[in-house]
Amino acid sequence: MAIRRSPRARRMRLTVDAHGNAVVVLPRRASMAQARAFVLEQSAWLERHASRGVAAGEAMQEQVQPDAQGRPTRIMLRGEWTDVVWGRHGAWRLPERGGASHLEQRLREQARADAQQVIDRQLPLLARPPTSLTIRDQSTRWGSLSGRGTLSLSWRLVMAPPSVLAYVVNHELAHLRHPNHSPAFWAEVERLMPGHAIHRHWLRRQGDELRRLLPSA
Repeated sequence: MAIRRSPRARRMRLTVDAHGNAVVVLPRRASMAQARAFVLEQSAWLERHASRGVAAGEAMQEQVQPDAQGRPTRIMLRGEWTDVVWGRHGAWRLPERGGASHLEQRLREQARADAQQVIDRQLPLLARPPTSLTIRDQSTRWGSLSGRGTLSLSWRLVMAPPSVLAYVVNHELAHLRHPNHSPAFWAEVERLMPGHAIHRHWLRRQGDELRRLLPSA
């Protein structure tokens, strides 16, 4: 179990990720003794959710229909299951002897291209553009915006419906004007993407599925 301190946390919080890994988030002044007592109190909840995450991950992996080398032959792309053909040197550029890392790299490239299209489309609505775009495999966040204007996104968003990726991009673009989650910030998100709430809810309900595909090494 991992422990993380957060200067913004007001209370202790326990989370379980898509793979059943638990993280305890502690306020700055919380002691380790308090953390241990908190985890003990939540042990039944923790066991139930961790087991559920592992079982869901195993079920999701069956959906990728691995070949004899254990490589995925199906992947979620833009909200649809898509066949993966190893040895194809066309749009996907997947080498015959390649592996999951090659597939992830291709998905990262596609995520960057899709996100950049959203940014370019929104430029007329922005007071200033982001300074750069970074694609990562963020374990807890789908996106973030640094104080210098660097927009970072999880490559896994390319597996979601395009409108969901667009919501996360617009969410971070709204932080260019409001570096918080105030009512004014959410009004800016709505201005940039009217009806964004449905896509936000999709990510809350189904986002863990994207993290169960192609687990990080």
